Amino acid sequence: MNKFFLILLFLMVGFLQAQTIFQLQVVNINTEDSERFEMVEKNYATPLANQAKKNGQIQDWYLMRKVNGGKASDQITYIWVHVYKGINQMLNAGSWWDTQSKFGVPSEVIYGSVERNPYGNFTYKTEKSFDTDRSGKYVIFNWAKPSNMPATLNLANEISDSFKSNMKKSGMTSWGMATRVYPQGEDFAPLFFWDGYENLDQALEHLMNKAVLEVVKPEMFEKLFALLPNGFSNRIIMEAITGTD
Repeated sequence: MNKFFLILLFLMVGFLQAQTIFQLQVVNINTEDSERFEMVEKNYATPLANQAKKNGQIQDWYLMRKVNGGKASDQITYIWVHVYKGINQMLNAGSWWDTQSKFGVPSEVIYGSVERNPYGNFTYKTEKSFDTDRSGKYVIFNWAKPSNMPATLNLANEISDSFKSNMKKSGMTSWGMATRVYPQGEDFAPLFFWDGYENLDQALEHLMNKAVLEVVKPEMFEKLFALLPNGFSNRIIMEAITGTD
């Protein structure tokens, strides 16, 4: 198993590195092109990402695939996750994914007929994260529009402290919260959470307020729902496909 599965995702960098900047780059790939797309990402993009990490251009990089479910109109099929130590590293990362320099072949030739339809690039700042250093493959992405951001962050901090000791037992490999840096506006949820698990069963149980959440006091949920009057604006399960070592 590749090392990146041991630290599922960009974000899982620990509380002491809580100011990590990361970007979620959403792309839609037609089902018939998925196999070739993933092959290219594993055989070409991953070595380039590892070299960029070694060169200090990025902290980490990952490709996630959405687990089937939702509306047919939902354009999210894959998300590239670009992780940086800070704003300066992000702004100076360069086009490290260019295949011409390392492989002598342009990206458009390597991808062949695979049509990549980008649907946005979103930048976040990690506010807090836990990592267990255990193998995990699935992560729930959660977006929310709280009525009171400072109060929600404080409450989420309390909730995470209350379930931290239950992470290993429940199969949770990582957890974190982040705030949106750019773009900002009425159409963009400003708060983002992630919940990493070893397998899909555990991730689905989490969505039923089980798994790691079983130990959270009911009154904490009541406070959270009061701060999120419309609930989560979106929740999807992503599967790790490839990434940096």
